[in-house]
Amino acid sequence: MGTSNRANEQSNVNTSRADRERSLEALHALELHAGSAAPGREHDWLNEVHNAVATLERALTIQEGNSAPGEGLLSAIEQDAPRLQRRVTELRQRYRAVQDDVTALSRQLDTIKPADMIDIADIRQKLERIASELRYQRARETDLVYEAYAVDLGEGD
Repeated sequence: MGTSNRANEQSNVNTSRADRERSLEALHALELHAGSAAPGREHDWLNEVHNAVATLERALTIQEGNSAPGEGLLSAIEQDAPRLQRRVTELRQRYRAVQDDVTALSRQLDTIKPADMIDIADIRQKLERIASELRYQRARETDLVYEAYAVDLGEGD
């Protein structure tokens, strides 16, 4: 592999790590707010959670843009390791599904009015499912990158 290819690979790895760090920080903040006390402060709780969901949504949008076909590390894997193309495609689809779930939850939270009863347990359950799926996808991505390049993308996770 030439110097230019190594530099490009390293740039892709660095971008992917930055994206993963951004989305993990957003996920941690979301879990912190979702796990905070809610009784008697339901609407404050909801606002904090909603803001954290919006931050996660932005982080995932950036990550998706950097991993779109023709861009970034996943596209490089498709090119450099064609045997992994199906797994790259599946990973993109599942990340997109997580992003869609986050967007759907954000829209649901948008519709809650001050006079509405807030089902905190239901919102927390949806957040737990999203967090679990996101962590699962992160692990799959780490394994895929390692299999393709022997680079541990999960460093620091």
